[in-house]
Amino acid sequence: MVLLSLTMILSVEVYPINALQIALPLTFDKQFSFNNFLSEQSDFFTSSLQASINQVGESLIGVWGEQDSGKTHLINATASYARQQGSHFEFYDGYQLIACDPAQFDDFSNCKILLIDNLDAICGHRQWEQKFYHLINVCKRGEMTLLFTVSVNPQYLNCTLADLQSRLSWGLLMQLPLVVDTDVGQVLKFRAELLGIDLSKEVVTYLLTHYSRQLSAQMEILRLLDKMSLSAKKRITVPFIKETLSDYKSSVI
Repeated sequence: MVLLSLTMILSVEVYPINALQIALPLTFDKQFSFNNFLSEQSDFFTSSLQASINQVGESLIGVWGEQDSGKTHLINATASYARQQGSHFEFYDGYQLIACDPAQFDDFSNCKILLIDNLDAICGHRQWEQKFYHLINVCKRGEMTLLFTVSVNPQYLNCTLADLQSRLSWGLLMQLPLVVDTDVGQVLKFRAELLGIDLSKEVVTYLLTHYSRQLSAQMEILRLLDKMSLSAKKRITVPFIKETLSDYKSSVI
């Protein structure tokens, strides 16, 4: 097992799709890429995941961290890169899978590259656990690549199948620490610049003071402000924010 602990990761997360949807491969979120993932060790993440997609790196990689740590960003960025490379891959959310019959996915082992966000959602679902137990065996034989995200170190997952829990630690594990309050403003400004928005220090301070400091909530606000400022053809200022977000209610839980 290779375990890497990073000291600072600046990124953002999205939330899982509705688990009641029909089980089809998850469409990755194109707003996330390696280019807009801000990290002290972004080169390591990029090179490791790209090498895996290109079949010259680790065949089993797990990324783990709490909400807003950046794991969903990275798995979406990896899917985007795989699409750019013309790689054949499938991408699912664990919450999507557990709403479905595992028998519908018997062809998983024929998939060359499988990406699973929130794999820990399958814990406690015996049939799904058995399926991924066998998939990891296929993966370790070099016949497929499995990249997944979980919320905690795999050794602390509540799997009913102990052999699956141990196998999830067979590959490269990368830990993403939670973004702290002092980093949220940096991420907000960085992501705004990628959108062509110059957020003043006054605006950043106002957003962090008057709205949730949760990173995903701030990203939601930024996307809304970007859309509204383009529509109104106005710069994003504190008065504009007060006017635009007077009735705002975050969808972030």
